[in-house]
Amino acid sequence: MKKYEFKGNFLYYVRLLKKLHEKILTNAAKKCDLTLPEADVLLFLHENPKFDTARDVALYREVSRAYVSKAVELLAKRKYIKITHDKEDRRLQHLVITEDAKKATEILSKAQFEFYDNVTAGISTEEIAAMLRTIERCAENLDTGVEERP
Repeated sequence: MKKYEFKGNFLYYVRLLKKLHEKILTNAAKKCDLTLPEADVLLFLHENPKFDTARDVALYREVSRAYVSKAVELLAKRKYIKITHDKEDRRLQHLVITEDAKKATEILSKAQFEFYDNVTAGISTEEIAAMLRTIERCAENLDTGVEERP
């Protein structure tokens, strides 16, 4: 059996990451006159264009469908996103960022990099690459573990 020694609590660190991300994103959202949910959805769509449904946002950001639905409604009203129906399944709606959202997405994206810079301060490029490879492997293990466990 492997022995694990963390200087602190691993899950606590995950919460700190989430808290810092929300703080930085909230500040950027205010600059864009957006709510945190609007900023969250817009940034997710900007960074993950192949995941373009409200269901994708809720699933991958681990937020409620109501959280996403309200944000989508407000973003569509501002004309920051356009909602299109899937050609094969009309019930499926795709969310597309419009040109009107360009300035906001730039501000939010810059804030995202500020978050990354905060988290990786004092860590070399090589160490960051190794960390990302390790996290990716852990994520693969988690996907497998979650599927296999009752």
